[in-house]
Amino acid sequence: MILFHGTTEENAKRIIKEGFMPDRKYNWQIKSKPGFVYLSLAYAPFYANAANSESRNRALIKVEVKESALYPDEDYVMYGLGKPKYTQDDLNRLDLEEHKWLWEKSLEYLGNVSAKPKDITIIGCRVFDTTNLLSVCDPGITPINYMLMGEYYHKLTEWIFEGNNPIDFRDPIFRPSAIIDRKA
Repeated sequence: MILFHGTTEENAKRIIKEGFMPDRKYNWQIKSKPGFVYLSLAYAPFYANAANSESRNRALIKVEVKESALYPDEDYVMYGLGKPKYTQDDLNRLDLEEHKWLWEKSLEYLGNVSAKPKDITIIGCRVFDTTNLLSVCDPGITPINYMLMGEYYHKLTEWIFEGNNPIDFRDPIFRPSAIIDRKA
């Protein structure tokens, strides 16, 4: 399975050299589950942009992971448990091993999964400038957003990884004329 990880340019250089070492820095108020790396089909540019750095340069790391080594994203599990907003204590009690079987649903409905560093093979890295990224990528990471916009964000991720400028991305599916045509 091919997935993406979004981070800073500095972290990407370290990851390429040393491999993934989770648990070093956190970009969110709630720390992720220790020992896991978070991967996405769709939201890696957004996660890269949210990573702490003085530079506008971020990176998309393209990886391959065997399906048997994937775990769900804890956000997906918490949504399923009826806790879309959760505390650090809720997360600390969550055992991803018990919910491993949900990885496919996590990918299908949220676009995100997790994996242990030893199971991840890096197959490429692309540094990009985040200037104006928010004009094409400002998602709410929720199942409903992924249902409506997941294909768009997946195409945007591929577009950026291919070396294109994010601001130049215009998916024909989301042009106003295409939306009007679909309604007819």
